[in-house]
Amino acid sequence: MKIENDYKAKLKIWATELDVVTLPKAIGFPEFSCRRFSSGEDMNIWKKSMLDEIARNGGLRWTK
Repeated sequence: MKIENDYKAKLKIWATELDVVTLPKAIGFPEFSCRRFSSGEDMNIWKKSMLDEIARNGGLRWTK
């Protein structure tokens, strides 16, 4: 069934669908706590350092 011009169609489909799908979990994230950044640039520098650490550790592993 094709639904057109109904912006709430996704919510209706989700509400009527009874199957619960579990999302995979990523193992291998470095430890980090809540942080506040003074700018978007500071946050991007921190994100790059986290991604570099994940890469040094061999990446993430996904489990069910």
